[in-house]
Amino acid sequence: MRTTAGTLLATYLRAQAAALAAAEADVVAGGPECVHDTRVAARRLRTALTDLPRLLDGDTSADLPGRLRAWSRRLGDVRDLEVQLAALEELGADAARARARDTLGPRLASARDAVVEHLATPEHLRLRADLEHVAAEPPLSAKADRAWEDELPRRLAKAERRVARRARRAASAAGPALDDALHRVRKAARRARYVAEVAAQGDGAAADAAASAAARHEAVHDALGTHHDAVVLRQVLAELRDDAVAAGEDPQPFDALAGAARDRASAALAALALVARAGTPGG
Repeated sequence: MRTTAGTLLATYLRAQAAALAAAEADVVAGGPECVHDTRVAARRLRTALTDLPRLLDGDTSADLPGRLRAWSRRLGDVRDLEVQLAALEELGADAARARARDTLGPRLASARDAVVEHLATPEHLRLRADLEHVAAEPPLSAKADRAWEDELPRRLAKAERRVARRARRAASAAGPALDDALHRVRKAARRARYVAEVAAQGDGAAADAAASAAARHEAVHDALGTHHDAVVLRQVLAELRDDAVAAGEDPQPFDALAGAARDRASAALAALALVARAGTPGG
């Protein structure tokens, strides 16, 4: 019996809805990677609902991607602070770590409390209920009845073309515009990875190709994620440096950290170049 595109999409939606529920329970319990895991599940669900529109009845699920995006942004406030504090703990001298804890620590605690409180709001409970309903009974379209090999590789190819377009734009950018362009490439690579994951649930050569594509886009996303985190860290360091100078402290530790962040960003771009080379024929 053939496997339809709708079958693979439904399987993916159910798995990610379950992953989201588990991660959100971990948020309440204060698990170490709970915010990251929640964002990943929410993004996977949003991509499945957004990038595979031919397979779904839009009238039933049309507003879910926007609501998931809003939830991801709320979680992003926490995750960004977690990443910044972890980087400063790893790289910083004692004075820099102490100022980071004093400045960013209360912000992180407040942001975490806000996320936990939001989980109990009627707004979020409705989102969870709607996601569980869609996952249990996906509003599949007639095109979802097609064999997955006839439908999902085409959706993946479209997602990969988006990555290529954004990469070409980034190649002609410079300065802050380059940072923004690379971040857009990163988001496109993430979406392509998740579309590939849906297809990789199948079997045979097409599924193997999708799994390879998912790994390739994950590598691009990770390299650009390191670059983006380094760019944001330099912005945070500028704020902390100004505070240190105003307090009569030595700014040198923050200058040294800014240099280390710049080196991380450069290393990430070098890693991205190696990923791109490995993904080309003969690479």
